[in-house]
Amino acid sequence: MTALLGATLTAGEPQLPPVWGIAKMTFLVSSMDMAREYYGRFLGFAEAFSYPSEPGTVVSFKVNDRQFLEFIEDKSAKEKNRLVSISLETESPAGMHLYLRSRGLSPPAPTLDGAGNESFTVQDSWGNNVEFINLRAEGLHRQSQGKFLASTRISTRIHHAGLYSGKLDENDPFWTGIMQCREIVRYPLDKGEAGVIQYLALPDCTENIEHYAPCDRNFSHPCLLVDDMQETIYTLKERRRDQQIARPSIGRTKRWILNLLTPDGTRVEFTEAFCIK
Repeated sequence: MTALLGATLTAGEPQLPPVWGIAKMTFLVSSMDMAREYYGRFLGFAEAFSYPSEPGTVVSFKVNDRQFLEFIEDKSAKEKNRLVSISLETESPAGMHLYLRSRGLSPPAPTLDGAGNESFTVQDSWGNNVEFINLRAEGLHRQSQGKFLASTRISTRIHHAGLYSGKLDENDPFWTGIMQCREIVRYPLDKGEAGVIQYLALPDCTENIEHYAPCDRNFSHPCLLVDDMQETIYTLKERRRDQQIARPSIGRTKRWILNLLTPDGTRVEFTEAFCIK
């Protein structure tokens, strides 16, 4: 994909359709019972529906009317790359397909998935599956609007998606080159030093992609936005049973963050919306 660095658009060529945010993240889990205990009871998300897919039955937990965490059972999940895909919402999968082809990629044609949505998947520079999806009015996700919004939800929004990367690159061929993301911030700030963490803003919304290096394949995670980290910690403490709660820390963006691991070892991150005072 590095050959795409020099690719530029000219007048009359297909343009990047709007991407309205992170629609869902899908992970392998070693047990659906574990997923229901961790994401359902402990984190408080309601199980909304399930549908068939090529890797197996997808079980969907609802974060809000436009965002979902989804899981596919695989008894060997602990030994695998657990991120199945990140899904980005677009109203025009056909337009996105045409655009990506104009940038040198060869994505499969959009099709209807088992939930009734139009989608297709490509890989980014580091092999992460990136799905472009139109949540159609007839599909299960849109049909659940106003439903399965549990009052026990520990968060009501996926703030950003952490994705595996082999190194940080402000000129990443896929995310900055093709998807036209801009680098919001990277650390260290001195570009003369090797980057450790980087946030890339999607152009048409406020949600973003986080890259961290060095990291392993299972760095990929959702980051959930919370209003009050102390209240979040206390709520999780009250629900914990045998779940482990890590200590909060102050991230490089000067916000309180909390990183938890599921029994499979999959990361779930929390962040506050504002810098510490």
